[in-house]
Amino acid sequence: MGIAEVMPTPKQMDLSTEQTVLVDHSWRVADESDAIDIGTKFAEAFCIGMNDAPNEVALRRDSSLGAEEYRLEIAPGRIEVAAAHRPGFMHALATISQLRNGPLLPVGTISDRPRLPLRGLQLMVEKIYQFNEEQILSLIRSAARHKLNALLIEFGDRFPFEAPHEAVASPSALTRQQLRRIVDEARDLGLEIIPLVQCIGHLEWLLQHEEYADLREENEARAQFCPLNERAVTVWGELTEQVVESIGGGERVHVGGDETRQLGVCPKCAARVAEAGKGRLYADHVNRVCEWLDQRGMAPIIWDDILCAHPETMGYLHEAAQVMYWDYWTTQNPSPLLVARGSNAGAVVYDERWNSEWAGELPEITRRTLDRFARPANLESDLGEAYLDTYREYLGDQFPRHVPAMPYIEYYQARGRVVYGAPTCSGNHSFWHTLPDLQRHVENIKTFADRCIETRAAGMITSAWYNRSPELLHLGIVATAEFSW
Repeated sequence: MGIAEVMPTPKQMDLSTEQTVLVDHSWRVADESDAIDIGTKFAEAFCIGMNDAPNEVALRRDSSLGAEEYRLEIAPGRIEVAAAHRPGFMHALATISQLRNGPLLPVGTISDRPRLPLRGLQLMVEKIYQFNEEQILSLIRSAARHKLNALLIEFGDRFPFEAPHEAVASPSALTRQQLRRIVDEARDLGLEIIPLVQCIGHLEWLLQHEEYADLREENEARAQFCPLNERAVTVWGELTEQVVESIGGGERVHVGGDETRQLGVCPKCAARVAEAGKGRLYADHVNRVCEWLDQRGMAPIIWDDILCAHPETMGYLHEAAQVMYWDYWTTQNPSPLLVARGSNAGAVVYDERWNSEWAGELPEITRRTLDRFARPANLESDLGEAYLDTYREYLGDQFPRHVPAMPYIEYYQARGRVVYGAPTCSGNHSFWHTLPDLQRHVENIKTFADRCIETRAAGMITSAWYNRSPELLHLGIVATAEFSW
């Protein structure tokens, strides 16, 4: 029997290609795990009972193992699975399901554990491709099968909001019953649901309604809360309370906060910016949201781009706020690409000398990325002294020719922040020329995972902007699992 490929690849695996075990009606599950419903799950997976059959699948609790670690020993007459907690047993079961060839399993041992504590996928439920219930469940099962442990879900107007905000829910909103099945399935499979409810920007789905017009920073854009409008935090809290309640609480809530392009546009906000700066205006609003969550025992997570573009924000930001750092461009480490947020150079830049004297050093995928998405600049002059004074120590000793992949991770960590990485598996004009740039996405996921592991980040959640079909996201799930595990 050939050995089936296990994804993500176990840390230690010693399996026979010659000797197998037949698991049939002569086997039983002996559950000493003290983990809820684990014995039942193994019995169902093997189609065996928990009786007095002579051969056994022994589930044993071993408190010396890590939170998600497991040990698997497959031998004639006995299969032993050891873990400290339910997630470890679930991961062992996922491995077994991939190893099985019908009722046959290879003889041998596996010892396995993740390298990052949080490993997840973002589901944009309200974007261009609107997932139905079965597609969402399929992605959840795929994530669990590949040992991810989190889902970041942004519902937007597809959440079934109720009074006083029932008008916000779109005609395609999930029903309460559908939402319950999704939540129950994720929880049963060991996935933490982290809801994302935007607290300032990307609120078109809400602000398009005239009853919320007074909350707009700019009436024509209809995209962003005015951060000086006290009712904005009230409305956000009421919406978030419904979302959090629907998933049964949780440890973390993502509050968004990215790409606030209208920040400081309205007269009141403009005056506040003139007095205290954009960073202070932004932080004062976000801090009220963070305080709301902190008082309820939930950690707020915020996208990092505004913190990076306006570094003074870090001095004002609520101490409970955790940072999710997104960078969708880096394809190698070190990289010619720099996401220089807020600089005069623009979003994605590279040193102009790559077009002349250094051009022959680039691999083809990186050259394509430069040509399609970035623009050349004289990085040393165009970034500006203020930018370089803030970030120079994080740009590496090869700057400006190369920069470390994801250079801002250490910047946030040095300021005491819990940091998560956020690569992408879909989006950012990846559908140009008809087909998505899947290779770039996989390289981005791998490099981000390597950097998160290197810096001991809190985890990584792969985003999926502009969803087109769930099929594309399965590749992102597998890549995230393989590189972050």
